[in-house]
Amino acid sequence: MTEPQRRITEPQNERIEAKQSLNEVGSLRRDPFIRSFLEKVPDDVGATFTESQLLQVKLMYGTRGKASHAVDIRTVMGGFGWNYYLVLLFGRNRRELSKAEQTAANAWRVVLLLVGTFALFSMAVVALYLLKSFAGIDLLPKFSFGLWSWLSS
Repeated sequence: MTEPQRRITEPQNERIEAKQSLNEVGSLRRDPFIRSFLEKVPDDVGATFTESQLLQVKLMYGTRGKASHAVDIRTVMGGFGWNYYLVLLFGRNRRELSKAEQTAANAWRVVLLLVGTFALFSMAVVALYLLKSFAGIDLLPKFSFGLWSWLSS
């Protein structure tokens, strides 16, 4: 074997041996998520992870099974050779929002505030109108919305 060929194959052999020894060290390194994670990380960095660090990486990014939602509906629909899945999750957001998500959240807050204000204002006007009608006050002669007569009948 020539010198350039030896220099090329030696690092590859070292990487293969390092990956094999990493997989033999602990059962966590044989986990499919951790193996996939370590394949994406440079070999010299992957070799420095401890078992507890790898466990924390898996808990943070690997599995979402422990997440609890107020509403968690998962179903599969389809037939005749096609299938679609439907997932509806609803719960408290515990992650940091991006700038676009913050903008959308603020827009929804404004919309909900406006809708809520309109609903409260409408209920107050209807309550005052019913109170006026109950008291027998006639602000506009020969005109009525008919709400009081409908309710009192």
